[in-house]
Amino acid sequence: MAELHTTKRVRELAAVLREAVSEQGGDLPGGDYVERLVAERATMVSQQMGLTPRTVMTNYMTPALVREWGTSLAAQMRDAELTAHDTAPVTVEQRDGLLVLAAFGVCGMLAVHNADRREHTDPQIVAKDAADSTVQVAVPMHEANGQPVEIGGLTVVVARKVIGMTLEALRKSWWDCTCEQPHRPDGGCALQDRLEHDLATLGGWINRDEAV
Repeated sequence: MAELHTTKRVRELAAVLREAVSEQGGDLPGGDYVERLVAERATMVSQQMGLTPRTVMTNYMTPALVREWGTSLAAQMRDAELTAHDTAPVTVEQRDGLLVLAAFGVCGMLAVHNADRREHTDPQIVAKDAADSTVQVAVPMHEANGQPVEIGGLTVVVARKVIGMTLEALRKSWWDCTCEQPHRPDGGCALQDRLEHDLATLGGWINRDEAV
C-alpha cells in the first residue's frame, strides 16, 4: 500500500495548499514537503476524530478549508520572517544544544498527549514546529564537530516559539502536564523548569503571564 503522502488525494490537496500560499506571497519548500505536511495534518485530525486519515481527507479536508489553511500559513510565514530579520543569532554550546533538542522532543510528546486540547494552543502546530526545529538545530550541531553552534534567523524564532507555547499551555492549564509529580502553588514543576532553562539557552524567556 502506498504511503499516505504519495496518494492522489494528498497530491491534490497539496497543490491547493501551494497555490493558496503562493497567492499570499509565500513560498513553501520543494520536494514532497507539502505532501507530507498535508498527510501529517490528516493523520492528526484522524486521531482526534477516531477516523482513518483517508476518510478525513475525503470528507473533511475540502479544498476550501485547505485554502483557508494556506492563507493562515502564509500569514504566519510573513510574521516569522519579519521577526527573524530583527532577531540576533544565539551561540549554543554542544551540551546545551543537546538539551535543547531533548526539549523539542518533550514539546512534541506533550503536543501528542494533548492532541484534543486545541482551544488556546494548537498541538498540531507545536508538534510540527518541534520536529522542524529538531532538524534545523541538529544538522548544524553535527557539522560543528563539538564546537559551539550559532543559531539564528527563522530557526531560533521558531525554536523559541515551540518551547514558549508549550510552557504557556502548561502554566495556564490549557494542556495536561505529563510529569506525574505534584505541581507547586504557582503551577510550575520540574519539567517546566527544565523547559524554561532550555528556552533561556535560546535567548528567550517566559513571564508569569506571557510567553515570549
